[in-house]
Amino acid sequence: MRDTKIAHRYAMALFRVALKSDTLDIAAIDLNQLRSFASIHKDFLGFLKSPSIRDDEKMNLLRTLFTTRLSPQVLSFLELLLRKHRIDLFPEIVAEFDRIVEDHYGLIRAKVVSAVHLGEDIKNALRDKLEKISGKKIEIIHKIDKSIIGGMIVYLHNQVIDRSVRHQLDQLRHDLLSVKVH
Repeated sequence: MRDTKIAHRYAMALFRVALKSDTLDIAAIDLNQLRSFASIHKDFLGFLKSPSIRDDEKMNLLRTLFTTRLSPQVLSFLELLLRKHRIDLFPEIVAEFDRIVEDHYGLIRAKVVSAVHLGEDIKNALRDKLEKISGKKIEIIHKIDKSIIGGMIVYLHNQVIDRSVRHQLDQLRHDLLSVKVH
């Protein structure tokens, strides 16, 4: 819980600076590109977190890799996280920043997981229904996971709508096991 509050404070600070300087979209793109880079290069965050490597070496690496690839604000923000020893919260800060930006634009990214590809007509109908429920503009991020067998699972902020076959079978199994025989 404490880390979430700290991540929120850092994300909110970057949001305010980016909003004030009219670079919010650039900051969001930069952070997401950096998140992708960190997920591809698993040792990157480990290097930045390492207590055995001096902070000036870490900052030199950041400048070398990202001076021409990231906005000065985002690069300064990374340096701040290093100086404050908060780089370990980077994934949480980026997730929190995304949530703040979505809220600012009145947008929610709904992650939809299904066993098969969903056609545009189904995605549009789902988007319309979710927009009615939430009162916000919905962007659907679709993932395929054959383990859910059929149906779909929708992750909408803190809400999970599980209409998967796997969930229905698990629920049926639970119900059958809880039936008392007289």
